[in-house]
Amino acid sequence: RIVAVEGDTVKVTGGKLYVNDEKQDEPFTAEDAAYEFGPVLVPRGDVLVLGDNRNHSLDGHIWGFLPTENVIGRAVFVYWPPWRIGTENLY
Repeated sequence: RIVAVEGDTVKVTGGKLYVNDEKQDEPFTAEDAAYEFGPVLVPRGDVLVLGDNRNHSLDGHIWGFLPTENVIGRAVFVYWPPWRIGTENLY
């Protein structure tokens, strides 16, 4: 999941994600993050991606930023969590 774009400042503290000092509402995450991360500034031309299963994801908090040129698709269907199955509210 892309959680921040170029120019955003990101941190994970107290189990919660903050983007530009605003706590993010993330009802889709499996549990609070059991790690601290940042603050970091997302560089120009990059995004930061974090997995929904934060404590078991090898994601941007491990390997850093993802160049936007490597983002090659978009979500077309939600299948998890089950109460959100479908195509509504994707964009």
